Order: sequence, then structure tokens, then C-alpha cells
Amino acid sequence: MVVMTLNLRNFCLDCVEYYTDINSKWCKCNSQQFQQDFSNWTSKNGFVDRFIQETQLNAKHNSEVLEWIPYNRLKNIKYLIKEESGIVNRAIWSNGPIKEWSNNERKWIRYNNEIVAFKNLDNSLNSSKEFLNKV
Repeated sequence: MVVMTLNLRNFCLDCVEYYTDINSKWCKCNSQQFQQDFSNWTSKNGFVDRFIQETQLNAKHNSEVLEWIPYNRLKNIKYLIKEESGIVNRAIWSNGPIKEWSNNERKWIRYNNEIVAFKNLDNSLNSSKEFLNKV
């Protein structure tokens, strides 16, 4: 008789597949969590929204995820520099970027109060496409 032991820490409890990144407990089924939230945010620019959503659906690690950050989640905003495509600022993102999905709590665990740089873009489609081509 052959006995195989599996380390359950390597498996997502939602879909019982191997994590794509074990350290951050990242699973391909995380895209479902993002999809459920698509209607709860918008940049008011369809091109930008689709770009962000595609990164969320295809991420294999938490560092590959882009998120729309509402301005009211930023504090201590400081001007850094004006560039051709917009103004670059520094701020503290109060709830911070995603760390991992908690199966127990059914929510994203985040790195709170992270310092971020962000760019204000004018809302024209050309400006958004030019910027995203650089990303």
C-alpha cells in the first residue's frame, strides 16, 4: 500500500488547486473575487477599467494586481513632480495593496498604510492609452 501525504497549506481551500504562489497564498480562483467587485468601482474611463480588470483576472501573484484607488483612500498627499502625461504625487494608501485572500474571513488581507506614488491623468482616452502603454 502506498500512502501519499499532501500538505494542505499548498492548496487553495476554495477550489482545491495548488496555489500559483504559495508565499502569498495566491490562486487562479482569486480572479472570481475581483470579478464580483467589478461593479463596485470605476475610473470613469472604460479603457482604464478594462486594463485594470484584465490584470486582476490574469494575476499569478499579488504583486501583479493593479487596483483602482479612490482618492478618499489616500492621505498625506504630497506633490512630487509634473511630467508630460500628468502630475506625480506621493501619499499613504490607508487600506493598502492586497497581501492575500483569507478563506476564513472571506476578504482580502491588505498591507495597511503603504506609501505609494500615483499620477493624476487627464481623463482623455489618448492620455490614458499613452500612460498604460508605458506601464
